Amino acid sequence: MKFINELAEAERIESVFAVSDKQLRTTRAGKAFLSLKLTDKTGNIDAVVWDNAESLNTKFEKGDYVGVRADVSSYQGSLQLTVQSLKKIEKTKEYTERFLPVTGKDVGGMVAELKSIAGSITNAKVKALIMGYLGDEGFMQGFTGAPAAKGMHHAFAGGLLQHTLKVTRLCDNIYKEYIETDPEISGMMSRDLLIAGAILHDTGKVQELTSGPGFDYTFKGRLLGHVSLGLMELKERLDKIDGFPEDAADLLMHMLISHHGEYEYGSPKRPKCMEAFILHYADNLDAKLQGFYEFAEKDTAEGKFTAFNRAYERYFYKARPEMDDQD
Repeated sequence: MKFINELAEAERIESVFAVSDKQLRTTRAGKAFLSLKLTDKTGNIDAVVWDNAESLNTKFEKGDYVGVRADVSSYQGSLQLTVQSLKKIEKTKEYTERFLPVTGKDVGGMVAELKSIAGSITNAKVKALIMGYLGDEGFMQGFTGAPAAKGMHHAFAGGLLQHTLKVTRLCDNIYKEYIETDPEISGMMSRDLLIAGAILHDTGKVQELTSGPGFDYTFKGRLLGHVSLGLMELKERLDKIDGFPEDAADLLMHMLISHHGEYEYGSPKRPKCMEAFILHYADNLDAKLQGFYEFAEKDTAEGKFTAFNRAYERYFYKARPEMDDQD
């Protein structure tokens, strides 16, 4: 059985995948077909079933595991499967481990580093808030196993932790740059709030997304979204800390609800303090670079550019420039 990242064009394969999406559609001529998205721990691949689509549609559901025999082809620069046969299979532990993509980085090491950065917060109330999250065993179990997104970037177990740590590092480095070179600007920043906001900005994703293959939305996640869920939990925890500074609490909540930056990106508010601006751009930078990398890594288009990326509405340059002074 091959993983998705091992597939090659023009081969016939027999393998097992999880169904992360399933839609029964019709062609312009009125013929029914199944459009699928199949997944394993190495990625996702689109698949299509042309024969007996209506009958097969009743045999399995989104989230099921299926064994398939299929032909691998290329469509718009990406591999896809044309399924010849398909059957639902039992959800065993072996298959679940096969289907769940995980971070390649050390989870324990990332948690330790995040706690170390949080430990450098100087305000006792802010530190107590953050350590309350990082010391909550139930929360951390979900946080360390969750993806950062369903598909755009860091869509793997541990992805939320990996993304959060990177955003926190970026925010800290930006603060250090300004305090060293532009102290008048850094004087309008609070490192404590910046670090706290970076750690908390995506905590709502623990409740928004499932931790199983395909990382689907939970009921709450689809109705409320991670920004609302994160805000509600933050407010609940803030209310339990006696004497938490009111302005600091409001600024932290503002950072959380403004980190998407613009209304058209689902942000209830736009950034209105320096910490919120830094957080937004650090979050956006890591998401974009990781998304770029993941798309380019899986791309099969020939030449220096990837196939067209629909999410970003552009082609990506994936080659390395030839330079005389390269090592």
